[in-house]
Amino acid sequence: MSFGQVDLLDFIDWTGVECLNQSTSHSIANALKQVYREDEGLNLESDADEQLLFYIPFTQVIKLHSILIKGPEE
Repeated sequence: MSFGQVDLLDFIDWTGVECLNQSTSHSIANALKQVYREDEGLNLESDADEQLLFYIPFTQVIKLHSILIKGPEE
């Protein structure tokens, strides 16, 4: 991470995280939780179409500068 950036995992309110259209076997936890997101075999996948709508609440006020979304290189 660059200078001044912090991993926000510790500030996510996991009880309120939601993702619409997610596959039950490829849920949002795969994309967010540290242990899962480092495993390239786990991913977030839609069960319907190419759209995912997610809601990620935090336990305190944060300043969000950017979000990195990584997909396959195909």
